[in-house]
Amino acid sequence: MVEIWIRTNEAEDVAGSIRHAIRAANFVSEDPQAWKWVALSLHSALQGACICHLTTTFAPLGAVTDRNASEWVAYIEDQRTDPDAKPPKTNLMALPDLLKAVRKPNSAGDSSNNPGVGISDSELNWLCGFHKTIRNEFVHFEPKQWSIEVSGIPELAKLIARIIEDILEQGWAFRHQDSAWFEETRQNLQTLASLAWPKP
Repeated sequence: MVEIWIRTNEAEDVAGSIRHAIRAANFVSEDPQAWKWVALSLHSALQGACICHLTTTFAPLGAVTDRNASEWVAYIEDQRTDPDAKPPKTNLMALPDLLKAVRKPNSAGDSSNNPGVGISDSELNWLCGFHKTIRNEFVHFEPKQWSIEVSGIPELAKLIARIIEDILEQGWAFRHQDSAWFEETRQNLQTLASLAWPKP
């Protein structure tokens, strides 16, 4: 068997999730199950962008839980005297906590973005509900029948595109990507925000 490998990173994962949300959206008319992949791709893109924005120069600090941050700080200290010190597992914040964190002033990993990422209280509540009731239900699918309203996903896609674009323009999150990547990602965010969705 020939081994196949791909090379990726956190920024490419965000860009790939945006592209997949667009691709999946093109199939929702003919296959209603494609809504699942739209929702999961949107969630993945938003979560990844928040992580990129918050992470400091000592990854993964900035995007992890408070407890995990303490474990990483202890590991950094231990490394000074113990070359065999083992890093802790990474426990990233869940999307609701990531969103609350990026809204704070100077939330970027280099503390450069004085205003924070623009997410209103009502938008935060909407996105937290999306995380809890749609994303989690799809990821942890139980053996049951259920109905899900998808009529709000097009507006949710616009909101997520706007937030990711805000993170993109603030500079820190994707600072290692080249200009071609920025241009393509901006275009894909505009496409995502202006998709022609099926009429209810």
